[in-house]
This record gives sequence, structure tokens and C-alpha cells, in this order.
Amino acid sequence: MKQPWDAVAWWEIRRIPFNLLILAVGLLSGFIVVLIGSHAFKPDLDFGSPFVVVAMYAVAANVCYTLGWITELLWAWGNTAKTSAIRPKVFRVGLVFSASLTLLPALVISLIWAARGFR
Repeated sequence: MKQPWDAVAWWEIRRIPFNLLILAVGLLSGFIVVLIGSHAFKPDLDFGSPFVVVAMYAVAANVCYTLGWITELLWAWGNTAKTSAIRPKVFRVGLVFSASLTLLPALVISLIWAARGFR
């Protein structure tokens, strides 16, 4: 039987790389939103403070990341030997989902711009 802290440590060691990847994807997404948004919308249109949105998104992403090891402990009833084999796959699926969700604003604004005839 592996201790529950083994799972917690495994997940927490990967939190910084997770955050760095999501930060990189978020910067790309933000750049695309700003670039295309300046073409798709009137320049005087105000969407509010992006800092508040980014901060809320960062907190939400990390809360969801923490659910990775919490749900693993719940699935395994504390015996992480049962879940250690699928842990990397769960991490990868969560990472792909998080990166895709982070790119969603760039995709949506690109589709809006295309629907407006790239004007």
C-alpha cells in the first residue's frame, strides 16, 4: 500500500510545469485575442480589465489541478498503489483539456472575425 502523500507529491511536483505550459498557451491565446480583436471589433469597445479575468482563470485552473490528486485519493480510498499506473494518463488528459480551454477565446474570436468576413 502506497501512502496518500505519494500521490499528492507526484501531482504537486508537476504543478509548476503545468502552470508554465498553461501560461505559455494563455499568452498565445491572449495575443491572438488582442490581435484579431482589434480587427473584429471597434477600437473604442471596452471589455473590462483583463487582469481580473486572468487572475480568476489562474486561480480556477489551480483549483481544478488540485482536484487531480483529491479525486485520485477518493478513487483509491487512500491506497494510491491502485491508481499510480493511470496517474500519468489522467495528468495528460487534464493538461490537454486545460490547454484547449485556454485556447478557446482565441478560437471564438477568430470564428467571430471570420463570420464578419475578416473585416
